[in-house]
Amino acid sequence: MRTWITDTTRDLLDNPPPGGPLTLDEIAACAGITRHHLRAYYCSVEAILADHAYIPAHPTQVGRC
Repeated sequence: MRTWITDTTRDLLDNPPPGGPLTLDEIAACAGITRHHLRAYYCSVEAILADHAYIPAHPTQVGRC
């Protein structure tokens, strides 16, 4: 699940949605999970970005939004 979340975040960072900084709600929606489920793994966008560097990308899992 962490890989799914970080891959979604990578995709959103490459193609940011309009309207300001990326939010947990946007990441959860694009990953196809609830915000509550996302928060079981990460408490903030910054925490996802910290893992972002350590978890390799899986191109087959990106582009859900």
